[in-house]
Amino acid sequence: MTSTRPDDDPVLARLAALPGETPARDLTARIRAASLAQLRPRPLHPVFTLLVAGSALGYLLSALRFTLGLF
Repeated sequence: MTSTRPDDDPVLARLAALPGETPARDLTARIRAASLAQLRPRPLHPVFTLLVAGSALGYLLSALRFTLGLF
């Protein structure tokens, strides 16, 4: 794999020549609020919760039945 330096690629050279600007505070705050809203966990539907609990309980009961069948 070859390394690409800004001198080798004209597009990267033009990007490197652009002045670095910081975004406005209100734009930064809006982006941060939107990203945190997407990261916030959404509540689960009660049926899904019961399905997960039931499958875990079923697995444990089948493991117990199998284990008791060994003796």
